[in-house]
Amino acid sequence: MSAVEREEPAAVPDLSHVGRRYLAPGQVVSAERVAAYASAVSGAGEVYSPGSVPPTFAAVYCLLPSLAEVLRDPELGIELAGLIHAEQSFEWPVPVRLGDVVAASAEIAAVESKRGMTFVTLDLAATDQSGHTVCRGRSLLLLRGAGR
Repeated sequence: MSAVEREEPAAVPDLSHVGRRYLAPGQVVSAERVAAYASAVSGAGEVYSPGSVPPTFAAVYCLLPSLAEVLRDPELGIELAGLIHAEQSFEWPVPVRLGDVVAASAEIAAVESKRGMTFVTLDLAATDQSGHTVCRGRSLLLLRGAGR
C-alpha cells in the first residue's frame, strides 16, 4: 500500500444497527455442561445442588452464544482487541432446567459515541423449548477507539 492509499476505517456499530437481532438456537442445558461450568467457577467448592442449574449459567446458554452471533456480524466491525464487556445483568422469570433446549437472542438496543468510544447496549433473551422466557438480560459493550 502506498502512502497515498489508505485503508478504509473499520466499520463500527452506529444508530442504523439499533434493532438488529441475532439468534442462537439449540443451546442444550445438560448436566455435564452445568457441572463443568460449576467446577470452573468454584473449584472444589459446591455452588449448586446437583440436579439444579446455577443462575449464573445464563452466561453459557444466553450471553455467550448470542454475543458470538453479534461478534460474527461483519457489518458491525467489532474488534475483540478494543472490546470491553462493561456491564451485565440477568433476570430469570422462569427457572431453566436440566434438559432444556434454549434459544438465545440478542438485540442491539442502543449505540452511543462518547469520549472516543462506542457504547453498544444489547438486550438478551432466552426461551425454552416450550416458549417460556427463562432469562432476560442486558449487556453493555465498550469499543475503545471506535467513537466518532
